[in-house]
Amino acid sequence: MARQTTKPWAEIVAEAEAAGVPHAEVALKHRVSVPALKYHLYKSRRDGGAQARPRLLPVRLGSEPAMLQAQYGAIRLTFPEGCSPAYVAALLTALSKTAC
Repeated sequence: MARQTTKPWAEIVAEAEAAGVPHAEVALKHRVSVPALKYHLYKSRRDGGAQARPRLLPVRLGSEPAMLQAQYGAIRLTFPEGCSPAYVAALLTALSKTAC
């Protein structure tokens, strides 16, 4: 494949991290290899790039009580319904400041 396009890797990585976008599709669009894209995705996460920030996961409602899940790297946290949003924000902020 051709070398990197004019877009910097940070923009390509951000697009690849978007929900519902397959990495292969992003790689093809920007004319980069999938292994190169994955390398930069992992490097961005490891180096504390923008994608290392905690992300909120979708809540699935059913017969169980509603819950909020947040993920930071390999750490996944679950908060019960009615949990203080300030507490969740403070915890996720503290996690983002710690070096793993």
